[in-house]
Order: sequence, then structure tokens, then C-alpha cells
Amino acid sequence: MKTPAALQPLVDDGVIDEVIRSLKSGKEATVYLVRSGAHLRCAKVYRDMAQRSFQKRAKYQEGRKVRGSRQARAIAKSTRFGRKEQEAAWKNAEVDALYKLTAAGVRVPKPYGYFNDTLIMELVTDAAGDPARAWARSICHPRPHARITTFSFSRSCSC
Repeated sequence: MKTPAALQPLVDDGVIDEVIRSLKSGKEATVYLVRSGAHLRCAKVYRDMAQRSFQKRAKYQEGRKVRGSRQARAIAKSTRFGRKEQEAAWKNAEVDALYKLTAAGVRVPKPYGYFNDTLIMELVTDAAGDPARAWARSICHPRPHARITTFSFSRSCSC
């Protein structure tokens, strides 16, 4: 497969060696199957705000806090700086949640790094070794007998 432009810097820097194929494309990102050394991993490339088309953006960002009053004012006024800050906060929310869930012992795809709006994470496979279907929606509790729970990374997490 031809390397997508968003992943080329990661190939050039040696973070990933090869883009094998696209796994899934959605309203917020495209996920690729990539090879990094001897390991198969996922690379989730987030779309820019201008490229996303979903309508309920306010729900996705509900309850999010920003660090400084300057950023909060800029976001409230929807200035160019505010839109950039809002975009950065939106993209970092899932990454932060993954790291918190991993640290809490929840079985989620292990994040390996976040580079240039791209999240490199563990590839979750089924029993046959193929990429698991809809793995992003199912998270298992660290206890093996616990029930599978649905969780949306886009919502805030109190981990």
C-alpha cells in the first residue's frame, strides 16, 4: 500500500516501518495496520476539524476543561487560536483516556505514542490472529470474569 501523507513522517523517523493496509475509516479518524519492527500495530490518524463532518461536536467536548484562562476565553470566543486549542484538546482526549485506562489496569489497546496527530497503539486480534472487529467499543475489566462494558473514548473519563 502507498504510504498515506500523514504517516510518511513516522516512516521517515523510523517509528513505523511499513503501512500494510487501512483497517477502518470513520468520521474522526482513519486506522491503519502498520508494522513497527517485528510487531504489527495500529496507527490512528485523526482528521482535522475542517475534514470532520459530524454534527454533535458539543456533546463530544462537554465537560472538558482547558488549562489557562487565555485558552478558555479564546475557545469561548471561537478565535483562530481558540479553535486550534479546541482541536488539540479534542485530539488529546482519547490519547489521555487510553493512558489512564492502561495505568488503571483496564484491558485496552496499549498506546505506544502520539506523534503528529497519530496514535500508535497495540493491535487487538481475534483468536485467528486477524484484527478484531469493533475492538474500540469493547473494553474488558481487568478481572477475567467481569462483564464487557461499552465505553466511548470521546467522552471524558474519571480514571
